[in-house]
Amino acid sequence: MSKCLTCGHEGNPGEMKCPECGGYYSRLAAIIAEQEAQEELQTFKGQCKRIWASEDVKRALSVELKLIWAGLSKKGVFALFVIFVFVFALIVTVL
Repeated sequence: MSKCLTCGHEGNPGEMKCPECGGYYSRLAAIIAEQEAQEELQTFKGQCKRIWASEDVKRALSVELKLIWAGLSKKGVFALFVIFVFVFALIVTVL
């Protein structure tokens, strides 16, 4: 028997949604929550949370930047280089 987290209705093992309230049963809800947690780890928000939650923020930021840098292709590295050169040229001409 599956028990609904929302209303407490006991359902059949084959059902995934509660017929009373439309909520998901506990096993399916746990699987969904686990997938959402894994997806959040891959997002910018998840990276920021990991950095702020660590004891050494500078080290955590360094580790995250190294991971991002390692995942860039040659085109990505070149694009970042061009952007930085362009911004630097704008700053120099304004000063």
